[in-house]
Amino acid sequence: MTFRKLSLVVLLGLALLAGSFAAPTRSEPEAAQAAGTELSFRAPVTVSANDDQTAAEPSIRAARDGSLYIVAPTGLGNVRTDNESGGGDIVWRSDDNGASWEFLGSLDNQLGGGDADIAPDRDGVLWGSGLTLANTTGAISVDKGENWNTNPINSLATVVDRQWIETYKSEPFAFMATGRIADQSIIVSRLERAPGDLPVTSNTVKVSGTDAYQWPGEIAVDEKNDLVYVTYNTGDDIRDRIVVSRMDLNLGNVSTFDVTTTKGDSFDSFVGLDVDKAGNVYTVWTERRPSGEGGEDGRTNSYVAVSKNQGKDWSRPVAVNRGPKTTAFPWIVAGSRGRVAIAYYGTRNRGPSPEKVTYPDRDIPKWKVWVSYSVNAASADPVYREKVAMSSFLHQGDICTSGTGCASGTRDLADFLQIDLD
Repeated sequence: MTFRKLSLVVLLGLALLAGSFAAPTRSEPEAAQAAGTELSFRAPVTVSANDDQTAAEPSIRAARDGSLYIVAPTGLGNVRTDNESGGGDIVWRSDDNGASWEFLGSLDNQLGGGDADIAPDRDGVLWGSGLTLANTTGAISVDKGENWNTNPINSLATVVDRQWIETYKSEPFAFMATGRIADQSIIVSRLERAPGDLPVTSNTVKVSGTDAYQWPGEIAVDEKNDLVYVTYNTGDDIRDRIVVSRMDLNLGNVSTFDVTTTKGDSFDSFVGLDVDKAGNVYTVWTERRPSGEGGEDGRTNSYVAVSKNQGKDWSRPVAVNRGPKTTAFPWIVAGSRGRVAIAYYGTRNRGPSPEKVTYPDRDIPKWKVWVSYSVNAASADPVYREKVAMSSFLHQGDICTSGTGCASGTRDLADFLQIDLD
């Protein structure tokens, strides 16, 4: 894992996700309405104040009071405990819409560092998560991240990977989705807020089927219908699937649905997931579409699909990228009915995958952050607009999506980026 200073592209104009635009009339073409909603961006802001605050794979979330939070892991084995960060999973907060950031230290110190996530509930209580590989760490803060109560055993399984966490309204519990390495299964835990504001796991269930996961995808909670969703993709060499599992708030009545199926070894990253306020469920993923001899003229698109009946049926996948020919690491956030934004890295260079877009007779690929957004994503014919979020590029060359098996210099962007709605 490569550790570096963190920068943030602050998004403006995301009020469109919260329903601040007039609803379309039946006589107004949806494409024309979508064209009238404009998204703009501030210049990138450096979050890490110095090299003692370097980390990777930051997660970002917005609280209801306008506070923004970032958490990022510093590495397993307490490799950074001798400097300012304290090791583990470190946190920043912004109280001025992302213009400046206050470093809050580590939420778990020596009890994490492998992966991190954070989620505020409606009252501003923060739930954080970390990873030691042996188990997942849960943490709770009731004072905006200034202090944390940490429990290093928040999964009723051992040897785990990539945990995601989500809250439900202002209730004293949260949900964590995790990949269990031993049998390559997806498990979901319910964490209770015990006396002393300590997170304690009350239940853990396996939600995946017999197919092993390739990337343990995200978790989302439908607060309208009181449902929990988890997504992932399989790693079959012959037949790959994007899968969504659904359960109730007590982790019962688990149902699993296929979003899409394609030929084997087609997916490149974590599957993103969110639910809009009307209960529509969205998934996003990248899919390789090689063409030509050796695939040099192929594409890797970012796709989105929506379910309007709680995961049972899914729309046809829609490619949201137009400018970039190769994309990586899409992430989605949903607001009111049909309003979503999807962020991803993109380059105009073609190739069979993000791992192979550099060729001797072509310009060196330069990767930027792009955002596609829609105000009618739940309709039968959704319209997406796409904008580049920053003028400069973040990375040049290939992007490796093979985790720790990547060559030096190809995994500088780690494994995902995130976008959130304030």
